[in-house]
Amino acid sequence: MRVFTWIVRTIVAGAVLICVIMIGLAPQTVVTHFNSAGLADSFGSRWWLVMSGEVMIKLARQKRRKLGLLQLPTLTGFEGQCLGVMVGFSVLLWVILQSEVQCRLVSGGIGGW
Repeated sequence: MRVFTWIVRTIVAGAVLICVIMIGLAPQTVVTHFNSAGLADSFGSRWWLVMSGEVMIKLARQKRRKLGLLQLPTLTGFEGQCLGVMVGFSVLLWVILQSEVQCRLVSGGIGGW
């Protein structure tokens, strides 16, 4: 559980660090879900990643407690799935912020008078 918690919080810290560095460029809302057609259908605050990471840690801890695996030093399958989701969100956030930077650079929004 400690390894899972450490990995999730590291991923979340990286995502938050990206937001803090690009806070002026980050949109107020980010996409939190895409439908089966690939269209965004749910939005949330840019700080949603922090909340989702802590929720995943709580869910994983509850699952381990229920299965009696709190002292297991390796990751469970559920924790691996959670990590995949967090990495996916982090990559998506990075791509969105990069496209925002490109748009602002092209339009003269960064460093322009």
